[in-house]
Amino acid sequence: MWLDLANADYVRSTLNFAGCQILLRVDRDVIAEDGTVELSESRYFVTSLNPDRVNADDLLAHVRGHWQIENSQFFVKDRWWDEDRHWTRRPGVSEWFAQLTSAALTVHRAFSPPSEPLRASADAVQWTPLIGLEMLGLA
Repeated sequence: MWLDLANADYVRSTLNFAGCQILLRVDRDVIAEDGTVELSESRYFVTSLNPDRVNADDLLAHVRGHWQIENSQFFVKDRWWDEDRHWTRRPGVSEWFAQLTSAALTVHRAFSPPSEPLRASADAVQWTPLIGLEMLGLA
């Protein structure tokens, strides 16, 4: 991880990132079982956290927390349910669709058997909607 406090003022004043206190870069390597690097990437972050009250480990925990949400919520909605591909010109419909898929994901997490993968539960409901009604106590 790389931290930059010196250029935060430039980013705050010249680039209009109000509140910018710390710039950071997190490098990530995905390593295969045989030891070869399959993927190497860098991600950049801007934070308004006070540099006197946070250390590198705290920042890394924030970044990991962000990606935990990204991977558990948005990845599922984008990849499994292809949410980004659905669009409409009617105002408000996209927001309602996003809320509906979030609610469906919450129901699946809450009522799916712990031994069954989330994707398997979602697929079962897709093929047999009665299972979804039973999850909700409506059948």
